[in-house]
Amino acid sequence: MKKFVLFVMLMMSVVSVSAQRWSLTPEVGMMSVKRGGPSYFSEPGYTWNARWKIGVGVEFAVRPDRFSLKSGMYYTQRGYSRQLISFGSIYPAINNQLKPTFSESYYKTNRHFLQVPLMANFSFRLADHVRLNLAAGPYVAYSLGDKNIGKYNEYTPGDSDGYGYGSYGSGSYYYGGNVYGGGWLGQGFSHESWTHDNTFDWGLSFQVGLEIGSCVMNVGYDASLGKEYQYDSVDLKYHTFSLSVGYKFKLGK
Repeated sequence: MKKFVLFVMLMMSVVSVSAQRWSLTPEVGMMSVKRGGPSYFSEPGYTWNARWKIGVGVEFAVRPDRFSLKSGMYYTQRGYSRQLISFGSIYPAINNQLKPTFSESYYKTNRHFLQVPLMANFSFRLADHVRLNLAAGPYVAYSLGDKNIGKYNEYTPGDSDGYGYGSYGSGSYYYGGNVYGGGWLGQGFSHESWTHDNTFDWGLSFQVGLEIGSCVMNVGYDASLGKEYQYDSVDLKYHTFSLSVGYKFKLGK
């Protein structure tokens, strides 16, 4: 009986010590995402987009206050928006000259993921209750679906017998040295759709964090490398910078 009691007490102490090495950190933050990769650098119209990040981080201290392993589950977003304006000329003519025209197109994709990183984290003490964390490692993600929005509009000037002043926004449009009068006539279309082309994504994560007491602030970078559709190539798809804040709960105390 005494041996059994000693065994139970020993197991409880082992579990208690192990639990003290675990911590949970709920986080929320913003991300800045841009289309990446060699095939997109030369194409105009791609801009940085704001996205959300929220989730819970899990950390296991291999060597307390020195080295740990980080993981967790996060809802993240990726995607891009692209806006282009093009100019040209079409028939019929006005005063024996071609009618100028321009068009604008806008396309936005917002991709929704559940993301699980696995990072090696190195911790450095800066002051009492202040630590600097440097972490890096791979991640995998599951796609919840992609929302796509597309818009296209084409503008031509209204017919006019004389010359006047025509403009769109802050610019003026000339053709043949003349400025055509009349208002701009526009026509176009828009659409929204949900797709789910590829359910799996993967890449690399890098993180710099500041830990003050139990409060945590992390700056991260994700390089998305997974295919977006079946016959896509494996290369850099998105640059993702994130800024998040959280609160660390240490277990086993």
